[in-house]
Amino acid sequence: MRYATPQTFGASHTTIGITDLMTSLAIVFILLFAAQITKTSSAAQSELQENKEDVQTALRDHIQRLGLSLDADPRDPLALVIVVPEDRLTFEFGESSLSPTADRFLEDALPFYVGALCGPLRNKIDSLAIEGHTDDQGSDAFNLKLSQERSLAVMVKGLEIIQATEPTAYQCFQEIASASGRGKQDLIYAPVATVNREKSRRVIFKIRLRSAEQRHLVEQSTHPL
Repeated sequence: MRYATPQTFGASHTTIGITDLMTSLAIVFILLFAAQITKTSSAAQSELQENKEDVQTALRDHIQRLGLSLDADPRDPLALVIVVPEDRLTFEFGESSLSPTADRFLEDALPFYVGALCGPLRNKIDSLAIEGHTDDQGSDAFNLKLSQERSLAVMVKGLEIIQATEPTAYQCFQEIASASGRGKQDLIYAPVATVNREKSRRVIFKIRLRSAEQRHLVEQSTHPL
């Protein structure tokens, strides 16, 4: 039978002590890393909220004057949504041609919005999506095509207006703006679970803010080391 010598006992004790020390250090590093991640995430969220408030403040008076709303997008934490009801951006039934009422609305609204987004707020803005929506009448294919054509009509008219009224923002508007049709995918329902067709027929301006990562990359490209 072998017995542990004082030397082997001491070596074993030392090994256990080193293992415990390494484990403790690993736990400390993990906790410090988690704290740093939490701090970074909290700072990014705080900056995002501040940027949202900056956009809302810049556009609030004009939004209220036109009777519109500027709200957070519940499906995208980086987005703010301006909903334009059908009585502001009117189209003939089943058509994509803008009415004189729609032309006047765009001539009033777009220079102000684009002037702000492409001016003082530019470094905070990632994109401006123009989304067309229809009600539930007609086939999916018809409504998807119609909503795409309507959103594109708004964008084309917007390009004409910005080129004439805010030429310095024209290139920026081309860079950030896009048009898409959602058809009847995002219908609005009345309290009794029936489709509210009037509210479903709408155009949305979705302002998407840059993420913290995007802002960091832009800063690096603008101010390289």
